[in-house]
Amino acid sequence: MLSFLKKRALSGLTAVGLHPEGACVVRVERAAGRPAITRFEFRPWEGDDHGKTLMRLAADHRLNRTRCTTVLDANEYSLLLTEAPDVPTEELRAAIRWRIKDLIDFHINDATLDVFDLPGEKTPGRARSMYAVAARSAAIQKRVDMMNAAGINLDVIDIPEMAQRNLAALLPEDAKGVMLLSLAPQGGLITITKQAEIYLSRGIDVGLDMLTQFGDTASLFDRIVLEVQRSLDYYDSHFRQAPITQLAIAPLPKEVPGLLEHLKANLSLSVQMMDLTNLVEWEAEMNPALQNLCLTTLGAALRQEEKSL
Repeated sequence: MLSFLKKRALSGLTAVGLHPEGACVVRVERAAGRPAITRFEFRPWEGDDHGKTLMRLAADHRLNRTRCTTVLDANEYSLLLTEAPDVPTEELRAAIRWRIKDLIDFHINDATLDVFDLPGEKTPGRARSMYAVAARSAAIQKRVDMMNAAGINLDVIDIPEMAQRNLAALLPEDAKGVMLLSLAPQGGLITITKQAEIYLSRGIDVGLDMLTQFGDTASLFDRIVLEVQRSLDYYDSHFRQAPITQLAIAPLPKEVPGLLEHLKANLSLSVQMMDLTNLVEWEAEMNPALQNLCLTTLGAALRQEEKSL
């Protein structure tokens, strides 16, 4: 199910996101011009029976007749940067499996693996690197069983980093390279992408809950600045690319007072809020809170790869 290579234009993809509060459904259609969101709904769970909610969503949106994707939770997989083995393509997964077996916190025999290349020119004197995704096979099977039981035509399972890459690719700045920062309740995610390729991903432990509940927000802003600067330093030292000059902040459920100003004052970057309403066509209203809640689901629906390895 995990798959990140090979690109082709797709007529449409529906993402089903699972959250503690409920489920998101986002369908993206692609034609001439900007991607269009043709279906969007967030539906709270009906008690503890999540399956019943998913079945009703599937029936209402005819999810048995459309290609669907979903996104793993952060605790269900590991994203690892590793040296690419010098082996034929057909032996790549086996070689990667052996290479990362001591880098994950569960047994390698319980892992489902996929890989994607690190883009850019190879740095002289350094081996080629690539990303490996090691997902818990039990988590994959649980998600597949849940979707099948609800009547959802699940075609592929994705990860948040790739969903965020898809969102960053909407930005005009992605042509030359852009950093995107998203903030969820329990933490944040920084990605650096260029021309729809992901170069760097870094999770941060500062999330919306801390920013809205902790009194000393200045110290939290400083921690975000530090993580952004570390990401920039790594990118500059490991890739033969022009420096990143743009930082976009993904939609927030509500304004975090002082955040934008602090980042602008302490980073040598142009900092802007990402406005999805200017980047995709909308056939439904989505307030900022729902944009933030369903952000990863929307990113997954923007996927253009097909299955490969």
